[in-house]
This record gives sequence, C-alpha cells and structure tokens, in this order.
Amino acid sequence: MGKTRNLIALLLTLSLTALTACGRQEDVETEGEITSATEEQAVVVEEPAAPEPRELTVAPTEENVRLVSRTFEEDGVTWLAQSGSAVECEVTATHAQVQIVGDGTVENEPSLRPRFAVLVDGEVILDDTLSERERTIEVLSSEEETNAVIEVMQLSETNRGIVGVKAITLTTAAENPVVPTEAKPLSIEFIGDSITCAYGVEAASAYEPFATTTENFMKSYAYLTAQALGADYSTACYSGYGIVSGWSADGSRNESMLLPPVYDLVANEHDQPWDFAAHPHDVVVINLGTNDSTYTLMNESRMWEFCQGYASFLAHVRTCNPDAYLVCTLGTMEGGELYPYLEQAVEDFKANTGDTRVTCYRSDPIDFADGCGTGEHPNATTQQKSADKLVEVIRTVLAS
Repeated sequence: MGKTRNLIALLLTLSLTALTACGRQEDVETEGEITSATEEQAVVVEEPAAPEPRELTVAPTEENVRLVSRTFEEDGVTWLAQSGSAVECEVTATHAQVQIVGDGTVENEPSLRPRFAVLVDGEVILDDTLSERERTIEVLSSEEETNAVIEVMQLSETNRGIVGVKAITLTTAAENPVVPTEAKPLSIEFIGDSITCAYGVEAASAYEPFATTTENFMKSYAYLTAQALGADYSTACYSGYGIVSGWSADGSRNESMLLPPVYDLVANEHDQPWDFAAHPHDVVVINLGTNDSTYTLMNESRMWEFCQGYASFLAHVRTCNPDAYLVCTLGTMEGGELYPYLEQAVEDFKANTGDTRVTCYRSDPIDFADGCGTGEHPNATTQQKSADKLVEVIRTVLAS
C-alpha cells in the first residue's frame, strides 16, 4: 500500500513539471511575437525628396500674369500700350528676372525715350527710360525661396513709344511659381488728354520743355484715384487730343488729334481693336475738352459743335460700357467757358436716352500758388487735389 502511494506522488510531480515547462515555452513564443510586432511598428517611412530648384522661363500671357489697362501681344511680347499699362504677377522663387524690349523710340534722344517702372511688392525698385532694344532686369535674389508680387508699368504716354515684356525667368522649386494677381473688386476707365497722361508732372516749372523723364502716370489723378479706391484701372489718353478738335496753336480745327475715332483701338499707334466685352468697367471717367477750347475759343457756334460732339461720344462710350457709371469732368486747365456746354451735352444725352447713370462736375482749376509743370500742366500737388475730388464723386455715385 505504501509503495502505491509513493508511485502516485511521483506521477503527480512529473505531470506538474511538464505543465510548467509547457507554460514557459508558450510565454517565450508569445513574447517573441510581441517583440516582432513592435519591431514592425517602429519602421520609419522616409519622406520623398524635396524638388530640386530649376530655371524656368515663363511668357507674360494671361495664364501667368494679370494684364492691367490696354495691352496687346505680338511675336511673344506683351506690349504696354497706354499710360499705366502693366503686367503683374506673384512669383515664388529664389531668383527672378524680367526681360523687357523696346520699339524704335529707344533710339530717341535720352529725354524722349519710353519711361517705365518695375515694382516689387508695391515698391518701385527701378524707374528708368529704355535705351536699348532688349534689357534684362533682376527683380528678386534670395537664399531662400520667397513670394513676391512683380509689376512692370509704362509711365510715359503711348505717343512717345512703349515698352514690352518678353519673358520672366526664375530659379524655383515651386510647382506653380508664377500666377496672376487677383483682380480688384472695382474697375475704372479713364479717357483723357495730357492731364490724364501726367504730362510734365515732375517738371520744375512751366518753362521746362516736355520730356518723358518728367511724365509719370503714377502721379496722375487717374492712378491716384484708383489707388485711393482700391480699384483696377484702364486708360485711353493722348496729349493734345479732343472731342471735335485737338490742340490748336492758331484757332483752326485740328482733326488729326481726335479721341473718339481711336477710342475703340488698343492705342492710336497700334491698329488693333480693344475688346470692351472682355474688360468691363464699373465707372468710366471722361476728362476731355481742354484741347477743344483752343479751337472753340469764345465762338458760340463752335461751342455748340463741341456740345453735340460730346453727346455723340457719350452715346458711343455707353455702347462700349453698358453697365458703367459715366462721370464727365473738365476744368483743370480750361478757363470755364466750355464747361456749361459739357453740362448741356450730359443733359441732352440723358433726355434723349433716359440714361440716369451719368453725371458731370467741374474740376478745380490749377492754383498757381501750388506751382505747375511743363506748359502750365498740373504738377503732383494739383494732380493729388484732382484725385481727392474725383474720389468723393465716385464714392457718391456708387452709393446712389
């Protein structure tokens, strides 16, 4: 009996030992599985390599830049056809250059070559006249990739030659390194003569001869008005031009300098039509009549001729700009005799058409205590005063 008990105890001991061994083996296997899973989770996924910087040349087309005012494209060049015409874009790059070109006027004497400006983030970095057919201008240079708004603007008037933008060249790693800037919520067109062109605005006195080096659209009442209202602008302006007569030295009619026949063109020197439907405006400002007054003088029949011509031009401007508010003005350099006939033209136009979205006001004449520019044209002080008054007029009509 005792031997039997001893045998049973031995068997129990052996069974427990075997069970313990199996449990330890399972623990080891389980720990191995956990360790293996942890090692798999700890694997680091490498990010793809950053794009390498590359040199890229971009054409100044509407896909890449915003076209300001009247421009036209010819042989891969975007030409800045009017005072204030510009191309504007936002670039992402370490380095950027703009290639500009000129027409035959680059051969003119230095004071009569086309004047232009290059702006970066709204600041003028270059203000010069173009003296060569092609010129490359560095606009951005940075160790790190930078965002900047670049603009090239025509400062002098189209009659004295224009500047073209041929290409923008960048060093960049960005996927979309050149994009147009956004259009502004308000658009204003300015139709005018030398006052709108800012003829002689930087001249020291009335006796200083005309030069493109003293003509600066950025000091025109038109540009200043657009800036104050946060508006886009477009221009159709030519020194010496009028409604029924251009500037006349002897009182005879000057039919070679009439604005209505060239209003539908990008510019009078470039026989290309302007697409009004693609460029609608909220406001159109007409500042014409100063040169007509050298023909009308105090002759009543001629002043009525001006009145009829003005009303006819208003009708054409309305056809081209069906949704715009028309604002007519005169007086900065005109003695006041012709303004009542402008007022009558506006009233006749309203009566004949039922159009109520048109108004007029008399611009304040030059205060010569403020000084003046070439040929008694408004200087920067007078241009700013004219802008201040026009800003209030436009705010009033837009609120009506």
